[in-house]
Amino acid sequence: RNLILDPSDSILTVASNFAADVLLNGQGNSGTILSHFFVSLAEEIKDTEKNELSVDEFASCLVASGAKMVDAVSNPVEGTLLSVCRDACTGLQKDGSFTTLKDLLKAWNTRAQTELAKTPEQLVVDGVNVLKEAGVVDSGAQGFAYVVEGMYLASIGKLPEATDPNLFKTVTIANEEAAGLKVDHTVTDCDFQFCTEGVVVLKDGIDQATVLESITSSQLGDSVASVTAPSKEGGTMMKVHIHTNEPEAVFEKLRVFSKDPILKKEKVEDMYTMREQMHGESTRDLSEAKFTIMGLGSMVLPPLERCDEVFTLPVFMVPSTTQEPIDLRFATDSEACAALNMQRQESTAIQYTTAASNPMQLKIELLSALSKAKPVLVFLMSTDKRVSALGRNVMAAIEMLSPEQAAKIRVLVHGWGFHEALLLLEAMKLAQEGHDIDKAYTICSDIAARNFVFSNFVSSATVQRLFKWRPGLFPKGFTVKDGQFMSFGVPVAVREGEPLPEDRRVGMIFTLQETAPCLSDLQDAEVERIKQGLKPGQSLSSILVPCVGRPDYGHQFVDKLKAAGIPIQGEPIVYNTGFFSVATSSWGEMFVFFKIVD
Repeated sequence: RNLILDPSDSILTVASNFAADVLLNGQGNSGTILSHFFVSLAEEIKDTEKNELSVDEFASCLVASGAKMVDAVSNPVEGTLLSVCRDACTGLQKDGSFTTLKDLLKAWNTRAQTELAKTPEQLVVDGVNVLKEAGVVDSGAQGFAYVVEGMYLASIGKLPEATDPNLFKTVTIANEEAAGLKVDHTVTDCDFQFCTEGVVVLKDGIDQATVLESITSSQLGDSVASVTAPSKEGGTMMKVHIHTNEPEAVFEKLRVFSKDPILKKEKVEDMYTMREQMHGESTRDLSEAKFTIMGLGSMVLPPLERCDEVFTLPVFMVPSTTQEPIDLRFATDSEACAALNMQRQESTAIQYTTAASNPMQLKIELLSALSKAKPVLVFLMSTDKRVSALGRNVMAAIEMLSPEQAAKIRVLVHGWGFHEALLLLEAMKLAQEGHDIDKAYTICSDIAARNFVFSNFVSSATVQRLFKWRPGLFPKGFTVKDGQFMSFGVPVAVREGEPLPEDRRVGMIFTLQETAPCLSDLQDAEVERIKQGLKPGQSLSSILVPCVGRPDYGHQFVDKLKAAGIPIQGEPIVYNTGFFSVATSSWGEMFVFFKIVD
């Protein structure tokens, strides 16, 4: 996409810019190894000292780049992206001279597909052909084959839309079964939980070997891969990929060598959650439910709990750069990670505004939910137009329905901002158990009114931004001190007496509870607050810990809860927040939701 938006006639410039983009944006172990290939290709092209190459000269660069793949990781493994890329490229020297670029790409594609098909026989783990047993090919190698195939198809005119930058906002992959291949991403287990990446602009005089020695000698994990490339802004960028249980320790190692106080990129993914999401069977079946659920849905629910039976109200975010609304229902976790990292850098941060759907759009969504021929339970944070344009427009949309249709909709106003994931999960559980909409409304309303507790762990920078955006949400006389972490939320207690009205609840969202100089200390303070707040016989249930890019922080907090001896029912769910956090939060922040039960 960047090459289309910023074109150049020089293959040297194109290759260099593309290598930098792949290094920065490639994901996981395979993304790091792929970036190694494109960085090597850029280096080979640079060595020609030419802005234009003949087809055979370009083929020679591919061959030489393939030969360099042995240096991509410390322990090369056959039957992976590395070996497929190496052999598909070096094999081109056996094909002789090429008349046209199409001929070269056709030959390269043929070799890539041939090498891909060999991976089930080649990859051996502990004496076992794990891919062959699972009936799949290596996923990273398949990704590389897709890249080569895409180049070939574009060269023969079968991808005419490939020059449209809008095409690259979303990605779809054709059915692998069509090629007689089945791809699986997680057929092997790992002793480490977090797939971790860091991109650093190196200090002058620091080389790749020095950084890599610091990482590997610390024995923080496995699957270590690294690559360097010139940064577009000057200097040298280095990406390090590792599977580890201590992402923060890895980032601390990298910061020592960073020219800037903030790393160019951080990425932490929970591989246990990813494996369950890919291979686990959902226990949530709402097909026989007596009512339909609508709310913030997929924007706030944990990934493993998202389902088509829960309708998501459309909410949009509008970046200042493009002014093109982003429908948060369809924004991916990878897009959220990339956007959050951009926000960490002053040079790349942009302004976002939120926008609710208009009443006519929401009417269409309501009619879609009603098409299930069941009553609909709609969750809203507020119907006060001063607080929520979404709530206001939903109520206007309901008024546009026929009396018969409107009578089938029941609106539950919980008053707790965007913190409704726990309430949605409760409604989903009740629906699956066969309860009707009235029962679900009563129970969820009671939880929201009495025993729902939450805390927002945020930095002072985020609080300052939110205070400018919605000063009315904060108490009178509220001030913010720089360099602090703060928790906002409600007291850890079951609320007795008459239920608090909606406006009182909204006003409590930014009630300051604790302040600390760092997130770890804030977690300790929050654990103590919870411990002191619980009465004998009470425990925490339905714990959710959404994290802004750093699920390791969430697991750290859960471990502290357990170590403190706080009674917990069920297993807490830790997950990364979605794209909405790009506008409302900062990297490394987190939230905690739970209900108190006797």
